Formats: sequence, C-alpha cells, structure tokens
Amino acid sequence: MRRFLPWILLAALAVGGFLVTQHYLRSPYWSLYQIGKAIHNHDSRLFLAYVDLGRVIASQKDAIVEMIFPAQDKHQQRDVVKQILSAFMAPITEQVRDRVVRAIEDQERDNLPSSWTLVALGSVAVEGEQAQVVLTDPVNNRRLRLGMQRSPEGHWRVVEANTQDLKALAEKYLLAQRVPAATPSPANGGPQAVPAN
Repeated sequence: MRRFLPWILLAALAVGGFLVTQHYLRSPYWSLYQIGKAIHNHDSRLFLAYVDLGRVIASQKDAIVEMIFPAQDKHQQRDVVKQILSAFMAPITEQVRDRVVRAIEDQERDNLPSSWTLVALGSVAVEGEQAQVVLTDPVNNRRLRLGMQRSPEGHWRVVEANTQDLKALAEKYLLAQRVPAATPSPANGGPQAVPAN
C-alpha cells in the first residue's frame, strides 16, 4: 500500500488542481484577468468580449437625465428626455465604443497595468448569475464599482458601472484624449502679425 501512496497523492493533487482551475476559469476573476490582459496588450476585441459597452452606457441613462433635470418636479420633461435619449443611444454607444477602442489600442500608453492587476485589486461578490465587483486602487485612492453578469457562453461580462466612478475614469482616460484646438494663424484665417514701428 505504501508504494501506491505517492501515486494516490499525486492523483489527488491533479484532481484538486483541475477543480480549482475550472472554478477560477468560470469566475468573475477570470474575466477581470482577461480585461486586464486586453488593456495591457492593447487588444480592444478581447476587451469588448468581456465588457458589454452597450449595457454599461444604457445603465447610465438615468444619470444623464438627472444631470439635465435634477429637480423632481419636472417629471414630464424627464420622461420626454428619457425617450429622446433612448432614440440616440445607438449613436452615443458607437461614439463611446470608438473612443474606448482608440484608448485601448493606443500604443503610446505604456503605463498600463499587468493582466493580474485587476484580479489583485478586485473584490467580487457573486449572487447567482450576477456579481458585484469593486476595483480599488490604494495608491491613488480610487475605486471602480462594476456589475457583472454571466453570459450565455458561460463567461462573466461587465454590464454596468457606478456613475461617479465611471465619470472619474472617463475624465482621466477618455476625455483627456481630445485634440487641442488649433491656434489661429494667418494661414487658416487667424490674425496677422503687425510689424512693430
């Protein structure tokens, strides 16, 4: 029996390792790893496979209406704005998707986190097919709260984000990409220099 004990232990370790790996590959942590890998490797296709931008943007619709009409007494106007906003969600989503793709694929960005950073910073609470994720950056005292849902394919996808956290993230990484306006020059209709007398 003693000569079989090492083989039994080896088999138990192999089965245990397999089960732990399968559990990890089916957890939100694997999706966080894939999102981090996509950002680090400038792979927008992988990023979009794990982040449902359409649903994330749609989850921000109430926040957008609240910015336009913060007072509760304008209920009818708020409903009209919601309907108008719903009609324009597809073009808005495409614009945001384009900006996110450009930000991810920007080869100039070299201070990107490693693939494991999101896993290390993430705190996940799973309830059935839903998961709440909090990514905390202790160095910069920032956090990003996300909602994930298990997709029909079996992996987890980000489907919503906290409005304040998303706004801070967008201001830092997406809105900062805007190209500064060209300064007027004589060549493009700006004022001409007047020679000093």
